[in-house]
Amino acid sequence: MNERMTNELNGLANKLGISSEEMTKKMEEIATANALDLENEKHLRSALALTRQFVRSSTKTNTNTSSGSFGDMAFGFVVGAEPARDIQEWSRKTLLNDYNANANTVFNEGRVAEVVEENGVYEKSQIRNGDVETKVIPSLPNCSIEVDEGKWIVPLDNVEAYSSGDKNKRFGKPLPAEEWRRRVHFIGKKENGDYQYWTLGLKDSLAKNWTVEPFRWFHIHAYFNDERNACYGIKTSTLGSIRYNDNLDAEDDLFVGNMPSMEDLLAEHMEGYVADLMEIEDYHQQIMSNPGMKLCITDGIVSSMNLTVNEKTGNRVIWIEPADGNYGFEEEEIPDSTPCWIPSNVDIDFGVGSDVIVIGRTNQSRKKDSDGNVLEDEWNPVSLNVYGILPRIALGVAPEVEEANSGDEELSYW
Repeated sequence: MNERMTNELNGLANKLGISSEEMTKKMEEIATANALDLENEKHLRSALALTRQFVRSSTKTNTNTSSGSFGDMAFGFVVGAEPARDIQEWSRKTLLNDYNANANTVFNEGRVAEVVEENGVYEKSQIRNGDVETKVIPSLPNCSIEVDEGKWIVPLDNVEAYSSGDKNKRFGKPLPAEEWRRRVHFIGKKENGDYQYWTLGLKDSLAKNWTVEPFRWFHIHAYFNDERNACYGIKTSTLGSIRYNDNLDAEDDLFVGNMPSMEDLLAEHMEGYVADLMEIEDYHQQIMSNPGMKLCITDGIVSSMNLTVNEKTGNRVIWIEPADGNYGFEEEEIPDSTPCWIPSNVDIDFGVGSDVIVIGRTNQSRKKDSDGNVLEDEWNPVSLNVYGILPRIALGVAPEVEEANSGDEELSYW
């Protein structure tokens, strides 16, 4: 069976809310019932066509099949993907600083356990119900932080209950050494729904392995929360469900032939995040002082590019300026170009002079003198950390890129 047929079977499986293995077995049953030999290419195509009919019939006769299973299929495009972040990294640094400042307070608050090793034996101490409990454990958890020779602290989950009132089953247990999160901005629609803007939340392996290209139509299976306008990746199905529409055969049940303008959908569903490049600094000051998501959508003309990968950040940079930035200004008043820092997952297939829509987060750093000292009340121009780019008019070609060199453990014993 070729890759295209395998992909189609996976898509059909998602429609029915079953596994790919179950879908393959169903096709084999259909083939047997119709005296078709799946080793024969012509028979295989016939079996696939009959399997499509079976799926259509199943979804028509049981309209609750998709909604009754966990999650929904949706169709749309990624506007931009934020970088994957290990949210435990910052927490661990803060915890260590607090512990070094006042070890007793941090220990008594139940934020850490202390482990000491003597003669190959690990003895753990932690606060339980207001008392110090000691216990010998067989090994150090992978989240342990060494604070002295033969002594470690272990970050603990010290949230006893959630805001909902539900008890936290991991209360008093070690926190994971890593906990990856990624937020993806997505415009799409569920089956029989309308297009809208969603934030897609991804955890751990989903966050680290997300590779969907921005502004490319695709199909996805996820869990949708309509009240929050948010959706969430499902570990067992989301990455495996992704199908780019332009890779599908026109006869595929998932294939969509006519799509609306991506730019029009951006304007309709994400208008609140749109900022004029001429007023980017005012917009930055406004969103920095307000709670909520810090997102910016703007557009401009690419004035220059440097696609050498920064060794420290992995980014490349382009500069954009307002389309009418040179009109009506004296030469000394012409606005500065805005630098846009572009991560490796965003393709650059356009050159200088292109008209582009940029989605990202604004940033503004303080100026420094020649000795590296921060200057008070002096700021560099606002820049953009890019999540996605949509070329409105792509001109030329991008210069050649110069590459720079460059689960929780089982803790039942706790």
